[in-house]
Amino acid sequence: MKRYILYICVCVCSVMGVTAQHNTSSPYTRYGYGNITDGGFGQARAMGGIVYGVRSKQYTNPYNPASYTAIDSLTFRLETGVSFQVSQQKGMDMKHTDSNGNFEFVSFQFPIKKWVAFSLGLIPYSMVGYDIQQSDTIASTISAGRLGRTYQYEGSGGITQLYAGLAFRPFKNLSVGGNFLFNFGTIEHESRSVFSDKTYYGTTMTRSIKVKDVSGNFGVQGTVPMKNEHELTLGATFQMKSKMTSEASQTIITTDTTVLDFDNNFDIPMYIGVGLSYSYSDKFLFGFDYKRECWSDAVFFGEKIFSDRNKFALGGQFLPNMNGRRYFQRVAYRLGANFSESYYTVNGEQLHSFALTTGWGFPLKKGLNPTVINVAFEYGHNGSVSNGMIREQYFKFTLNATINERWFVKRKLN
Repeated sequence: MKRYILYICVCVCSVMGVTAQHNTSSPYTRYGYGNITDGGFGQARAMGGIVYGVRSKQYTNPYNPASYTAIDSLTFRLETGVSFQVSQQKGMDMKHTDSNGNFEFVSFQFPIKKWVAFSLGLIPYSMVGYDIQQSDTIASTISAGRLGRTYQYEGSGGITQLYAGLAFRPFKNLSVGGNFLFNFGTIEHESRSVFSDKTYYGTTMTRSIKVKDVSGNFGVQGTVPMKNEHELTLGATFQMKSKMTSEASQTIITTDTTVLDFDNNFDIPMYIGVGLSYSYSDKFLFGFDYKRECWSDAVFFGEKIFSDRNKFALGGQFLPNMNGRRYFQRVAYRLGANFSESYYTVNGEQLHSFALTTGWGFPLKKGLNPTVINVAFEYGHNGSVSNGMIREQYFKFTLNATINERWFVKRKLN
């Protein structure tokens, strides 16, 4: 009973954390829906974010719902995670350091039959958070020939996804699955111009988006068994473009106030992700992912202003001996990297991001599916100081708990 009460407390705290306002401090989240979060859960975070071709008996992977059938038929699983990030922004004449933390996700997974599995959870889709200030002077006939002007940009919020997924294994080495997604959240962007001489009117523009809508994605994974416990897994995930039902407005305040309302003028783009992984028993895993998001066909405030986004990721895991006598033989060692493009342009230029990742999985006991504490570190950079832009560097730490319990064992009474 105490164990079940603990699970309930963890879930309640996780849901409160995930549905709360997302925290980030990237100046580039002022564009579109902010930073798109597609790095996976604890294991995947440390392996560069590979998800599409990865099947694991120990970890949940909602980014390819076909993976749900990999769970052991006797296991109930709970996963939750938190993160902490330190970031630094550098420009031509500025340097700023900030830090933030997030309750990242919570999920459940369990088998229904040996060939059917279910998962439910909350994951972030995007995060917005920035506070930027820039100043300059302009010519003036009133203020001694020069007039000071300050621009202030602030943004907050994000989109969260509640997913419910089901997977089937119609054949021994083939699995298919799908996720129903409920997208919700609020994003607010505000920009202000203020003059040093109060006789000049400044301008304040506020954009607000409140999202409540549904979408879905589908996945498939096929495994090719080879000799001596070697396996090759091919996977793919597909999502159609979907319109988001939203309440959106734009308010412009100068000497008077202008309010514009937008209805059903926002899209989540179509995307396809493909992945390949190679594994040997439980000791070694290596994988590669490619994802393409068709943002150029997505509408934002009634306009198509974005560019298609490509992402590449690779990573691997080494587990010396799952049942070894020495503890560090049972620890999983992980490494990875990823490269991606932004879906927006700044000064006509599409930005590029690069990240290196590493981490460990620390089991709390021996066994086939132990509870594991996953630690991941990520160093990355985004943008550049050329063309008047900002170069962002960050260091991110993620802590994830994967609780595996054998709940579906039939007890026999003697």
